[in-house]
Amino acid sequence: MASKILQLVIGVAVVSVLASAAAPPQPPRIQADVVVMGYVPCKNGTSMKSSSAPGFPNAVVQLRCADAVDAAAGNATTDGKGWFRMAMNTSTALSSVASGCSLVVATPLATCNASLPETGTLESRLRLLVSMVFFPRGFSYVAPASLD
Repeated sequence: MASKILQLVIGVAVVSVLASAAAPPQPPRIQADVVVMGYVPCKNGTSMKSSSAPGFPNAVVQLRCADAVDAAAGNATTDGKGWFRMAMNTSTALSSVASGCSLVVATPLATCNASLPETGTLESRLRLLVSMVFFPRGFSYVAPASLD
């Protein structure tokens, strides 16, 4: 009798351990029509590639489109190494996103490096890498327009 009770206790313990080891429920996957990802360099040269400068940490990257009412628009903040990723849903064709949208970094360059200008933006056109994933073509410094 004692052995049956011991077997029952062990069986309950094993079931409890197995049940507690089950993976916790995962949040639902976020579905996106467009993903824009890339690297923002800490530099004010033209057509900057990722290997030409250190990354721009904590910079706000905005996706701006010519027809913002119907096109994709979004923003993301770079990580500590200058990389960002944004995902969004849009009814706009991918070719329209590639031709009508660009990336703009309005965070002052001096935030990244005190020797760089405090005004102006970094801007890049987009290129479609695969399927729905876009990447910057290369950021260029755009000086602010003068009010003369």
